[in-house]
Amino acid sequence: MADGSVAGVPSLQGKVSAEEWQARVDLAALYRLVALHGWDDLIYTHISARIPGPEHHFLINPYGLLFEEITAS
Repeated sequence: MADGSVAGVPSLQGKVSAEEWQARVDLAALYRLVALHGWDDLIYTHISARIPGPEHHFLINPYGLLFEEITAS
């Protein structure tokens, strides 16, 4: 979509730091590559990434989404 949203989910770009946005983009790309290569057929599997900065926050896929459905937002 033109505004960066996907399937009605508004984009977080510009609402998070540039470093966090890049981590989100990279993580979403990795999820999609894993799905493309068929490596996503395990139960309860995930990939996570730590958000850069002093807080100890990390990104992980929401339960119920397929790997090919993961976006940066």
